[in-house]
Amino acid sequence: MNTLQHKKIVFLDRSTFPKNIKFNNLNFKNTWKNYNFTEMKDIGTRIREANIVVTNKVNLNKLNLNNSKNLELIAITATGTNIIDLEFCKKRNIAVCNLRDYASTSVAEHVMTLILGLSKSIKGLEEDIKNKLWQKKKVFALLSREISDLNNKNIGIIGNGSIGKKVGKFAKAFGMNISFISVRNSNKYELREFLHNLDYLSIHCPLNEKTNGLISIKELKAMKKSSIIINTARGGIINEKDLVYAIKNKIIAGAGVDVATEEPPKNNHVYYQIIKKSNFIWTPHTAWASSETLQRAIDQLINNINSFYEGKKKNLV
Repeated sequence: MNTLQHKKIVFLDRSTFPKNIKFNNLNFKNTWKNYNFTEMKDIGTRIREANIVVTNKVNLNKLNLNNSKNLELIAITATGTNIIDLEFCKKRNIAVCNLRDYASTSVAEHVMTLILGLSKSIKGLEEDIKNKLWQKKKVFALLSREISDLNNKNIGIIGNGSIGKKVGKFAKAFGMNISFISVRNSNKYELREFLHNLDYLSIHCPLNEKTNGLISIKELKAMKKSSIIINTARGGIINEKDLVYAIKNKIIAGAGVDVATEEPPKNNHVYYQIIKKSNFIWTPHTAWASSETLQRAIDQLINNINSFYEGKKKNLV
């Protein structure tokens, strides 16, 4: 019989998951309060009495955590931990857990979708059909755009974690040549050398001090003009203004991105300058969001919380 004291739980941004996702019951008595979203000014009040705080993207720092005397566990419904003041949590003995290896299939499939969409000129060809260009040709096929095969092309992957490895596995199935680089164990010179012979670059590393602005105009110019860059990691890893410049000036052949430095982006975000270009695809941070992955994430969240109160160390940061 569970003798745990009744726990108060708050989910600060429940709207980051669809309503149809099922939350299984925890193995102890609790009161669970959902907030669709939480503004910075409301965080302190909402978590003051909580034993457990669940968050996806709401930032928790020493200013809003300081008065949460009952807080025992912060459970992140994502992998990234940059939203949490981990040093403060360590000092206050607040445990932090995150999700691990729950979205690799969904993200890797999205990466390959972006690569295929750009390589096969899907967006541009659809535009040509809408503009009735096909009807103006006498031959059966509208050969208005260059189309490329993936077979025997070189793909470089930044990050050798679960997602990067899955992308490599899928790319291998297409007959691509795969190479990896670790940002942690390389410098800018080594990175530019790595980029030099790539046909495709896919980014799968965390956003931190070393990776912020990792891909700037210098790195883009180090790539082949025929290369395509894919970013499903974090927006700040690529200098967004530099990427727009590179697309506009044909420094690289195309880009597929699923992220932005600020999310949701403002109406004047720099990517809107190239959103209509056939060699640029921008999706709204949905690479991870297949129905199967969303449910897997919440199942792992519940398991993380249960494991913590059963005395088992699971996915603790």
